[in-house]
Amino acid sequence: MEMGYRSEVRIATTREGYDLMCEKVDSLSEGLDSYPLMGTEREPEFFGEEDGCVVFGWDNIKWYDGMLVDVTNVVEALAELAKQEIPHEFCRVGETWDDIEFRASGENEELSLHVEPVAYIDIV
Repeated sequence: MEMGYRSEVRIATTREGYDLMCEKVDSLSEGLDSYPLMGTEREPEFFGEEDGCVVFGWDNIKWYDGMLVDVTNVVEALAELAKQEIPHEFCRVGETWDDIEFRASGENEELSLHVEPVAYIDIV
């Protein structure tokens, strides 16, 4: 069994932003021996859409930017949204209580769907 630190990742953006990210990941993944996390032919593990906004992401994923090509490609596609000032939010919650990463870019208050860190409480 493969071990490693895992995270929950959610991204919110406009439909335009999501489509742009899919196209960017497609082009970055072209010719690589990999299994892209998203793309025009591949929906992410989690996907929801409402009022022109999309929320998507992955559960229990090794989110190693710079180490895993498929994660790096998603991060690069997200950077493209920032360059084009397309509103988006990124949220990653790791395995420890203080490992939370949240970024918002553009006019993110205009998004009809949002992502935010949620406290997970295990009741024994």
